[in-house]
Amino acid sequence: MQFLPSRQGRGIMINITSLIDVMFLLLIFFMVSSTFRDQPAIELTLPRSSVAEDVAVAPTVVYLTRDGRIYLDSEAVEREQLRQNLRRLQAATGEDRIVLRADEHAEHGAVVALIDLIKESGYRRVSLAARPQAAP
Repeated sequence: MQFLPSRQGRGIMINITSLIDVMFLLLIFFMVSSTFRDQPAIELTLPRSSVAEDVAVAPTVVYLTRDGRIYLDSEAVEREQLRQNLRRLQAATGEDRIVLRADEHAEHGAVVALIDLIKESGYRRVSLAARPQAAP
């Protein structure tokens, strides 16, 4: 005697379309809400300053590392090559402002010499980058 009818076909079918939709929505949410920061490849420890301010417009940036290497907008350059590149850049853009990001352990003489080189290249306003002072 058989009480249950015999099963035919595939059996129970679970519709996972809505689960896939939820997974895509979560993926999109995390992609949109993630913060992507541009990490510079140049290792610098900027000095701290109690009057440091954020710059709204990003002008040309010259980097000076602790071991004296010079970078112009993340491209390594020699001192004479920097002078030529700065003159060319200043003539092309007409900008007279530049930012110098020097490591806090860079030699003071190297920083002053670099400021002189920048001013000789035609830039009149040289801003020195610094980190905001830590809260007490």
